[in-house]
Amino acid sequence: LTLVDVDALNDVLALVESLTLVDVDALNDVLALVESLTLVDVDALNDVFVLVESLTLVDVDALNDVLAL
Repeated sequence: LTLVDVDALNDVLALVESLTLVDVDALNDVLALVESLTLVDVDALNDVFVLVESLTLVDVDALNDVLAL
């Protein structure tokens, strides 16, 4: 991701890493932060949305995919 605000990306990564797999509110916080990011690459943002929305709360591999982004 090419971001205008690298600190905002770090905030998203910190929230995702701190997610417990039973804490839906934390996932909503991640979505809110991602929505607030000003990105150069809108397609990349859409990829993040698709991955986050596809997360099941027992699917650690999908969470790792988000972290990889």
